[in-house]
Formats: sequence, C-alpha cells, structure tokens
Amino acid sequence: NCLLRLNDFITALRDCATSIYIKDDCIDAHIIKAAALRGLNRFDDALSELEPILERWGSNDIRLRHAYETAQFEARKFKRPDYYAILGCRKISTEKEIKTAYYQRSKEHHPDRHQDATDKAHHEKLFKLVGEAFEILSQEQKRKLYDEGFDKEAIE
Repeated sequence: NCLLRLNDFITALRDCATSIYIKDDCIDAHIIKAAALRGLNRFDDALSELEPILERWGSNDIRLRHAYETAQFEARKFKRPDYYAILGCRKISTEKEIKTAYYQRSKEHHPDRHQDATDKAHHEKLFKLVGEAFEILSQEQKRKLYDEGFDKEAIE
C-alpha cells in the first residue's frame, strides 16, 4: 500500500505477485495488484485480474467489488475522448469561450469545406466529435458529470 502512495507501481506489482504466490487467497494482494495496474494505466489488465477473483470468492466482499467497479469506471474514463482538447479550450473555460471554440472548430472541420473524399470523411468524423463535445460542455450538468469522469453514455 505504501508503494502505491509513492507511485512505485512496478515494485508494488512485484510484491503482490510474491504475496499471491505464497498465499493465493490473499484478497488484499489482489486488490493492491489491481490498483497498481490502474496506476500504470493498464485498466483492462486490472479488470481481467479482478474478474476471476470476484467469481471465485463471490461479490460479498465490498472491498473487492469496489475495486472492480473502480477499475471499470477508470477504464471507461481513460477511453473517452478529451472534449476540451477537441474544442481546443481549457478545462476552466467559460460557456462563451466554449461556444467560440465550437464555432471555430466546426468551421475548420465542416465537411463541405473539404473536397478530397478521404479528407472529407476525416473532417466529417471530427465535425461530429466537435458537435458532441459542444453538446456535453455547453450544458452545466453534463459538463459537471464529464469533469467527474463520466463518459457520454453514462451522462445521457
């Protein structure tokens, strides 16, 4: 646990592997291993580590269930698009700044402004992402949920 606080995730993984080798039913070692994997942005590995443990010892253990749900949440958070970067604005931007950034990006990526077929398809995809970003960030409640880490599916 101290190694996690020091952000020494590799050593924490090594220690957990040793603990699990010695005593396979040490739930704390599995939970710390999953936390170390999350610290290394290996969210899918953390989920695959916890799934068999959750099945083996059941979902009765609150700590184990919480670790699994946290890994799921962080995996979704890691995969979601960065709407602030898409619009080219900061996280502390006002609604007016977000609206201005939206108009600039939507003009830049509007499919009608590009003639080449592959270029047009690329900009059409970006144009849709810009609209999605504006939809989330322009509404206060949705923006708050996005800033807390929720993805578009969870917000809507």
